[in-house]
Amino acid sequence: MSERIIQTADLSAISGGLRTLSRNIEDVGERIDKVDDTVTITRKELFDLQAQFHQFLDTYNRATQVSLAETRLIKIRQELTSKFGHYGDVRRAAVGLLQATDISVVHTATMRDITEELMVLTPAYWLAPALVALAAWLRDDQLLAQRALGEALRRDDEKTSLFFALISRRAGRGNACATWLDRFLGQQNPMQLKRQTIILINATAGGVFSPNVQQVCYERLQVWIGELSDRAGFVEEQRVQWREALLSKIPEDQHGARYPHLERLCTNWTALNSQLNRASLNTVFLDHMCEIFESPLPASTRLAEAVDDLLTHLVADHDAAELPLRKEEARLQSIIAQDGRVDIAEKHHDLEREAFEENVSFTQLLTNAAMHAERSGASRASQRLAFALSRAWVHNAFSDLTIETRRNQPDTAYLQIGNWTGQTHDGTEEKALRSSLEQHIHSECLAALALVKLGPKHVICGIMGVLLLLSMFMGNFIFAFIGAALLAWVFFEYRGLEKKRDMVRDSFDRRAQSEKADLDGCLAEYVEWLRDFAARDVVATQTSAYIDAIAPDSHLALREESSRRILSNS
Repeated sequence: MSERIIQTADLSAISGGLRTLSRNIEDVGERIDKVDDTVTITRKELFDLQAQFHQFLDTYNRATQVSLAETRLIKIRQELTSKFGHYGDVRRAAVGLLQATDISVVHTATMRDITEELMVLTPAYWLAPALVALAAWLRDDQLLAQRALGEALRRDDEKTSLFFALISRRAGRGNACATWLDRFLGQQNPMQLKRQTIILINATAGGVFSPNVQQVCYERLQVWIGELSDRAGFVEEQRVQWREALLSKIPEDQHGARYPHLERLCTNWTALNSQLNRASLNTVFLDHMCEIFESPLPASTRLAEAVDDLLTHLVADHDAAELPLRKEEARLQSIIAQDGRVDIAEKHHDLEREAFEENVSFTQLLTNAAMHAERSGASRASQRLAFALSRAWVHNAFSDLTIETRRNQPDTAYLQIGNWTGQTHDGTEEKALRSSLEQHIHSECLAALALVKLGPKHVICGIMGVLLLLSMFMGNFIFAFIGAALLAWVFFEYRGLEKKRDMVRDSFDRRAQSEKADLDGCLAEYVEWLRDFAARDVVATQTSAYIDAIAPDSHLALREESSRRILSNS
């Protein structure tokens, strides 16, 4: 009887211990689940933090580049002011001298003093002796005018010749204008034209010269084109030259805000984004030409104003000594304009830097005038004439780029959603792709469920538990208790397997919903991308037709003759 009481008491203790152990095991399991959730959340937060850090680093680097560029730009401009600032005084005096003479408010003696002072203060600058010669001419001092003119021609024959050609035209002296222009044009090599030749194109296109002089200039331009066209490989060079000029107009937009799913889940999104930008060239270039040809030319009611404008461009055009600093100034401005994206800024600057070259071919001068007027100093009329003279080359280069863009268009969007990869050609494969994604997730779910089972440690603990429990018959109740606890742990682990499988199924169900939503978003955005690209690409036909409609002989502005003379006052 006493043995039964002891046995009953012992079994009750074991039963209570097993229940406590079961509760503890369940509690540990719940804690493990919470830890797992916490780890998942922490991993996501770390990923977000990493993305934010990279974004911060990129923003910081760009801000640093902008700051450095702004600081360097200030130093460059200070250097330009310190080294070449006095050139500005001479440049302002040139137009001021002409305007003062028009209304006869300045004595010739004052002009002489000012020009001679500028001559002393500005050594080696061609415009200073040119102004001395002009002032001497106004007061009929032929000997001084000839000496000063000789010095100006020695310093810069081309600019001086063009300067006095414009002065003669302004004064209404056609023969002198023709003589100086003939001298200027005779010095030109169409393979190595000076940058100031754009002034001549401005004058020819803007109707500043009289019709006969204008025709002579236009014929000279045609001769230059003929000489260049006789060179081997000329057409190919023009294709490359205009191709590079057109490439400089391709925008560097990021379209991720409009296509967030593709940006995040499409492995060839960079190519898709680039294609949209390349297709945008059609509209950008068409708008560029429309602005040139359809916007009204700046009205100039008086011939003096038109010539003064050309003279201002000529005298304000920087000399060779200023060129390196001007190039660096343009590069820094490009970095600031691109908000610190140095790679994009350098790319644009490399494509545009030829507009700063001191010696360029005539065709390159036309390209610079047509595409980079702000860099080359070309007028709106010059842009029209440059496009007209280059129409065939522009058409060829634009057609080449259009064909290249269409040929390089990706015909497939490659998707990676989680561990699943797929591809779409036109966004209509939704059913097949969803089925593939579901099958992939189902396979991964089965693989994950297969891992939810008793492992080797459970088998070992079960065997040990049986052996220790059998020791009860040998009177070793402590070992038997441990064995029973091990068996109970294995039992409750086995019972918890289904709960874990349910958790795995729930997790994959949520993942399936999320990833199918991502897939739907990618397909919808790709369809929209195809429409977007097609809409941008179809503009190429309009752009090409616009180029073909440009006629060279219809873009020479004519101006009613108005003879004027500059009167000298003693």
